Amino acid sequence: MNKFAPLVAAALAWAVFGTWAEARRSALQKDMPALRPGIEADLAARHCPAVRIDTERFRQFSRENHLNHADFFTKKRSVALQHDLDAELAQFRARPEEACAQMWTKYGDDGTVQHLLARK
Repeated sequence: MNKFAPLVAAALAWAVFGTWAEARRSALQKDMPALRPGIEADLAARHCPAVRIDTERFRQFSRENHLNHADFFTKKRSVALQHDLDAELAQFRARPEEACAQMWTKYGDDGTVQHLLARK
């Protein structure tokens, strides 16, 4: 028998366990409720030519919710949130005017969710 067989078996078991654990974490992960508005406002600023992030209010919003750059842009998101954001991104591509109007209603001057956007 090969003397490396136990090592190969252990590495394979570790890979299987890691894959299972990541899938379970992703399915059970809960995002901070404030994360969605910040990410959606950023999407709007990137895809809507007439709006930009209201820097001061976004900073205040981030401070109040204890969020930083990594929370918005580099940390893993839940599967559900990522699915919703992918759908919104598809809407920006398919119907940009409608998507931008919706984001302005949510995050513009009199935003129904939070004031995070300003006109350019």
